Amino acid sequence: MRTFVFLAISMASPLMAQTCPSPAGWANPVHHLAAHTAELKFSLATGTSTEIGLLRANAVRLVVKGERPPKADSSAGLAALDVTRQGKLDVILSNATYVDLVRDGRALKSTGHTDLKTCPGLRKSVSFDVVPGRYIVQLTNAPETSVKMAAVMR
Repeated sequence: MRTFVFLAISMASPLMAQTCPSPAGWANPVHHLAAHTAELKFSLATGTSTEIGLLRANAVRLVVKGERPPKADSSAGLAALDVTRQGKLDVILSNATYVDLVRDGRALKSTGHTDLKTCPGLRKSVSFDVVPGRYIVQLTNAPETSVKMAAVMR
């Protein structure tokens, strides 16, 4: 009986609560307008937060066909991302926008997905294994005309 009580108490412990990420600059992000083609004029950097203005989905020429086709009434956009070291990259988003990370014309397979609905101002985090180089962040099926995003290396 004691084992059961201990187990029940330990499962209800605050240690089981989700730890919310705190990306640098999230409260005061840099603002950029997403590109509609892969000819990108600016590059995002890891370790920063950006509010990206998105475009109507049908105005964006996607780099790769994503797992989910764009909905006609959604928003989309492209941005370059420069990665300086090998590791795990978490793309943290403020809403349910779908994200593909593209390198050399191919979408990388995500290595993890974390639902952050219980974290104020955050919605989800998608993880990728990366090496140094330039990537394209392809944002589709956005429910709003902008999305706050952070690219965090770990």
